[in-house]
Amino acid sequence: MIKDFPKLQSPFVRKTINGNYLVTSEIDPDYQWVFEDGVRAVTKIDGTNVCVRIKDGRIQRVFNRTTEKFIFSITQTKWEGACMEGIAKAIQKGWLKKEDGDYYGELIGEVFNGNPHQTQGHLFVPFDYLQSKCHWRSWQKNLYSKNFETISEWFKYLPCLFNQRLKLPDIKAEGLVFYHHDGRMAKLRRDMFDWYDGRRH
Repeated sequence: MIKDFPKLQSPFVRKTINGNYLVTSEIDPDYQWVFEDGVRAVTKIDGTNVCVRIKDGRIQRVFNRTTEKFIFSITQTKWEGACMEGIAKAIQKGWLKKEDGDYYGELIGEVFNGNPHQTQGHLFVPFDYLQSKCHWRSWQKNLYSKNFETISEWFKYLPCLFNQRLKLPDIKAEGLVFYHHDGRMAKLRRDMFDWYDGRRH
């Protein structure tokens, strides 16, 4: 079965303020774990969710969330062409292995969401790669204060570690995804704060 990732919640309680659904300084008791030692704060990238299924060392199927995409047809859509290019580049980078299994990640590039990462062409980025290479060790080791005011100020300037890692143009991160070692997840985006000025009204 292909899993559709559940909608991730913010560790801070959100309320509707002036018509916008924003975070407050109150921590959701169910997400207190986000602020514990060892939790990974991973760069959130802006693409579309994709699963690549490998069987017998070959790509067998590709899903966009739970919708199967038939990308190996002659009559390809722009989405399918971008997907094929993105997967090919991920293979070249060694991000997809021959081991059988489902590889989940984000497909980014010119076709998706205005290409905020400013890539040339398209790229499939497995979540495992992001967790391994694009997380903030300072958060994991609890080196700095994790109160609301400090985090809010940090998010104003938070750089995208993924872009830095791939030597893409410097951009601000969309946000962070928090991973507990037991599988729990949460997220926090820049546009959840009241100071964010890119919000559509």
